[in-house]
Amino acid sequence: MTINSTFLNIVFVISLFFVSPAMATVDQDTTIVMATSSGGSLENTGNGSVEFSFGQLLYANEIANTHNVNQGIQQPSIYELASSVSSLSCDNYMLDNTVLLKGEMYNGVVILPYLGGNGANYLGLNISSSSVNGLTMTLPSGKLARGNGSIELVLKGVPSDTGIALFNLVFGTKTCPISLRVYTIQPELSVLRCDNFSLYPSAVGKNLDYSGEVSITYSGGNNVKTAPVSLSSQGVNGLVLKADAMSLNQTGGLLKYTLLGKPGSAGIAVFSFQIGGKACEVSVKVLDSEMIKVSDFFSPNGDGLNDYWTIPELDLLTDSRVFIFDRFGRLLVEKTGAAFRWDGLINNIPAPVDSYWYLVKLNEIETLRGNFTLMRYIAI
Repeated sequence: MTINSTFLNIVFVISLFFVSPAMATVDQDTTIVMATSSGGSLENTGNGSVEFSFGQLLYANEIANTHNVNQGIQQPSIYELASSVSSLSCDNYMLDNTVLLKGEMYNGVVILPYLGGNGANYLGLNISSSSVNGLTMTLPSGKLARGNGSIELVLKGVPSDTGIALFNLVFGTKTCPISLRVYTIQPELSVLRCDNFSLYPSAVGKNLDYSGEVSITYSGGNNVKTAPVSLSSQGVNGLVLKADAMSLNQTGGLLKYTLLGKPGSAGIAVFSFQIGGKACEVSVKVLDSEMIKVSDFFSPNGDGLNDYWTIPELDLLTDSRVFIFDRFGRLLVEKTGAAFRWDGLINNIPAPVDSYWYLVKLNEIETLRGNFTLMRYIAI
């Protein structure tokens, strides 16, 4: 006997043990596939086969009760157990790098324990911080333990401010708020030598554009960066002292500032500020090449007072030259005017106490002439 049909739809439910959908219990290791025949006829006179089309397996995730439903284009369905935990230990997480600083790049890992995992796969997540912006918490996809375990969340970014960075974590059907404090540490140092700073180039002139560098020696820093500096001069206007953030090293070093501007008058330009918990004052002498002052004596005795005979204004006149003569007109010293100073030595032999004459050639036309006295006394 033959049974013919112009179209026959046969629906099979295939499980791990080949049971009906009503009898199959769906768990993590069970796959149920719905299959539909393409039509045809069956004959009862012998053995044969049936072909089923399962469709194109492109899936989009959905959540249906306790299972993820991955549904294809032609309706084959694969049921996966949805990830869940009984609780997240939000008060017992561990942070491997506990120092989060405002404006500093941070890298760390948050280890968050959980209880009662169901062994299901979970998707990754990406959470941005709130309240204090700039941080991101990420979790790659993975699989829960059957029971207790933990997840590792990677934390990166640059906190925009101090305060509490908040993360509202939703994982395994549970919600867990995580809050991390962002600090700021003040820079500190033990020694700051503002009284002995260096200036290069050393000549700063009235109504002349200047660009140079101020260097200050320090020691005993705490490895924290200083705030940027931008200060306008006091006393003499027109100069600005600037610096980007600088790290105060424990071994010490030099703090370098840029000095820029065009001073409007001669005198002393003063910059007062604090750095590393220390007060600092930088005083820069502004010279006037039209008002050259020549000292009439000096005392090179090593007491730190008037040890050199100098004409500071010559630093502005790079082509100037200085000649020093004894009372008999013999030439003893010839030097360029820029950075000029005489220590009272002639061929490394101390010159005697006496009066000396000078000739200063300011340029091809102008000259200065006069005399001064070399003395050797010790202040008491």
